[in-house]
Amino acid sequence: MKKIVLVFFCFTVVQYSHAQFLKKLKEKVNSTVDKTINKAVDKAAGSKGSSTNETPSADNNSTKKATTASAGSSSIKVYSKFDFVPGKTILYFDNFENDNIGETPLGWNTSKSAETVQIEGLEGKWLKLANNYTSHISRNKKQSWGNSFTVEFDLLMKKTTESNGTYSYIYLFNSNGKLVSDESLLGNVYDEMKNATTLFFRLELDQKSADDYGHQFAVYQNGEKKSASDGEKIPYTENVPVHFSFCVQGKRYRVWLNNKKLYDLNAVDENALPNQLAFYIRDNAEYYLSNIRVAKDVPDTRAEFNQGKIVSNLLFYTGTANLKPESMGALLDVSKVIKDATAPVKIIGHTDSDGDDAANMKLSQQRAEAVKNILVKEYGIDESKLTTEGRGETQPLADNKTAEGKAQNRRVEFIFKADADTYQKPAGITSSGTNSNASTAKAAGGQPITKPTADAAPGSVKLTSKTVNLILPYAQISKGENGAYRFTASKEEGNSKENFFEIDFMPLMNNVRPETFLFKEQNQKKPLYGTKQYPEIISSTAVLYYNAAKKPYIKEFISAVANGHAYDIGRHLTDGSSNCKLVIEKVENGLASGYFVFGTHLEGLPMKKCTHNCDGEGSDLPVTDGYGGEIKGTFTNVPVY
Repeated sequence: MKKIVLVFFCFTVVQYSHAQFLKKLKEKVNSTVDKTINKAVDKAAGSKGSSTNETPSADNNSTKKATTASAGSSSIKVYSKFDFVPGKTILYFDNFENDNIGETPLGWNTSKSAETVQIEGLEGKWLKLANNYTSHISRNKKQSWGNSFTVEFDLLMKKTTESNGTYSYIYLFNSNGKLVSDESLLGNVYDEMKNATTLFFRLELDQKSADDYGHQFAVYQNGEKKSASDGEKIPYTENVPVHFSFCVQGKRYRVWLNNKKLYDLNAVDENALPNQLAFYIRDNAEYYLSNIRVAKDVPDTRAEFNQGKIVSNLLFYTGTANLKPESMGALLDVSKVIKDATAPVKIIGHTDSDGDDAANMKLSQQRAEAVKNILVKEYGIDESKLTTEGRGETQPLADNKTAEGKAQNRRVEFIFKADADTYQKPAGITSSGTNSNASTAKAAGGQPITKPTADAAPGSVKLTSKTVNLILPYAQISKGENGAYRFTASKEEGNSKENFFEIDFMPLMNNVRPETFLFKEQNQKKPLYGTKQYPEIISSTAVLYYNAAKKPYIKEFISAVANGHAYDIGRHLTDGSSNCKLVIEKVENGLASGYFVFGTHLEGLPMKKCTHNCDGEGSDLPVTDGYGGEIKGTFTNVPVY
């Protein structure tokens, strides 16, 4: 039985005009200053700035700098008992910094619109979510988050004169074998999401009780509500962003709102783990979203301490050494093992490659000092035990060309053993942050393709035919509905529109294991078909281009091998080839290897008028499809989710 977890929050805010809202928002943020802690952090951090990059920008005004610094510093004590610890490996990070103001971010799926905006008094860019029964799905492209992951984001709410109590839902859901970027998922938000394992939240703004909100937890199975419980009301400062934090570890599910843990329970269906984030805005209130971070591998801090090194992606306000309060949980976790350390502990700051090298080196040192200062003042760590160092952008762990890579590189390391203070540059990362392993060539017509090699990277699919020669580096096998699985591969991560394929297949034992899969028309020829079940290919779809013209292209894989225009051959090929099959040869540690051989069905050929075997449509039916011969695919260590 698939489960859905429903948690909903009721928020109350007062109405403002847009100008009053922005003014009030700025006043609220500025009013949260705790001068004592701010001075302590400022003393440790030295000079600070604020910009959209790592390095402070010279033209930033002092008001914005004061707002950012004050908000970060004043919240430290409030969050000092916060125990949320984010995952170590960042899968998706989105603060919309590269998106144009006033436009919908490229790749953000919405049933109406979403607008990138800036809000006076708040750092960075925000996404204003279209409301009034509108669905939104994040531009996360990772098909799996694993069974140990965290999700975080900031959400700002504003009641409008049109919104007389609104319902808004936040979903963590499973895509049921579809690519997480598939636009068809938008149609499932709210109405059909109950058919998948989903953790979702309901926000309600109304006049029931001033300045506070409540929440409710519920479990659904196959769309039926099985249980529910109301949560206590929590004070809410109107028009100030709130920070949501989620942690999934196996069946265990935890959620925090700001520094308060709301739930800690066993509510996750491990057979359909969440792999995407969505929002459903049902009424007219305004919602602003930013700083989305999804990370897997929730750390075992004690084990890392024993190995001599802890890596933590602590969050700082941009261009400053002011720690964001939501990182206090990770720092609390580290402080517990530091107390047990008998040798000196070195704190090392790192930045991404944005901005000036020298400024980044200085900033990384300031951040290490700020962390040291908090450990001493908030957690009672002996100051003589701690040393600091800044290494700037000199030791990247990931590609600085991506938002996720930059977020991974912005980190603080804690060294407990001298021999653990080592650095090895990851394969494919150059000093400029570019990938050095890309190997490309030109196909007929000038279409860039990945150069085929005998040792294609694990997790990819190598395609070879007379006309198509591709490596699709992003491949996975995901569990879908009714026991079926979907094998997908694409040239660009998350791209289900071009240079990709999908193969739906049904295994015998409801799991992926070594088996040979045939099409239905092939299995039907077996004497026991109908009384015995066979592994079977259900369907396929593809868009695989021959050249830059993008016509013709392979639109699906079929069970028969033929060459030519459907005008000449006919629309139906009934004789399946015994060579056409999908073979999974090995499955180890959740990774599948094997091969397939298929015929190819083409689209985009020159139009002809069909004269025979035309589905009964007559002799003047236009035909633009045909057959492109045989295609072979090999795959090694493709992850199975």
